[in-house]
Amino acid sequence: MFDLDRWLKRVWMVNGVLLLVLMLLGTGALLVTWLSGAFGGKNAVLAPAPTSGADAKPRAVRYSPPRPIWGSKTRVVVVRYGKGQQGAGRGFGSYEYREEDGPVVNLLFLTGTAPGRVLLDKPAYVGDFDYPSSKDDSLQHWLTYQIAFEDTNGDGRLDSNDRVDLYVSDLDGSNLRRVLPFGMRLVDHHAAGDGRHLVVTALQVPKDWRGSDDELPQRAFLYDVPTGTAAPYAALDSLVRDAARVLARP
Repeated sequence: MFDLDRWLKRVWMVNGVLLLVLMLLGTGALLVTWLSGAFGGKNAVLAPAPTSGADAKPRAVRYSPPRPIWGSKTRVVVVRYGKGQQGAGRGFGSYEYREEDGPVVNLLFLTGTAPGRVLLDKPAYVGDFDYPSSKDDSLQHWLTYQIAFEDTNGDGRLDSNDRVDLYVSDLDGSNLRRVLPFGMRLVDHHAAGDGRHLVVTALQVPKDWRGSDDELPQRAFLYDVPTGTAAPYAALDSLVRDAARVLARP
């Protein structure tokens, strides 16, 4: 005999289980979204808001021990974003890099008895940097940096999703300068091996470009570090054009 009461109880039980699962999934999604917003800074720097210098609270940044730069008396200190505000952290005299300490945001240079130097004077995301650290780097008399100063994708953060530009400085962190002319988007760079030049490749981006990066031409430059000048690497560009013709459509 059909038991309607028992059947209804089972229906309500199934509905209750389904409702509970949906609530748990919804709560989980909200939690992930909140954590992404709250701790998305783990690999990102919050884009600066216009505040007065007197009212702004310094962050409790994290930093590495001083590291020697080969061929000089300078030592470099890597500064990471940190978490919370000043006073929120504990001592970090034995600091070692931890993922939760966030991305590199600045570098400090200690030069013996001199006061030293802070590389950057505004918020930035330093995606990569390179300095001579051993005898193998004896021909490198500069430091290179890939830095994002602008929130180019408009998400309120400075991170690997924003455009980085290539910069170089002297071994003591002085004379920081941009390598590529405006309108060029960095692809890669490498020391030429002559102790003077960098070979830099970049995409040539027209103003107000809205198309695909696949359509942008790639260019090569020879950057003369001592003089701070970039010139087209004509020989390499010519060979690249020949290689492109091989792939030309009939």
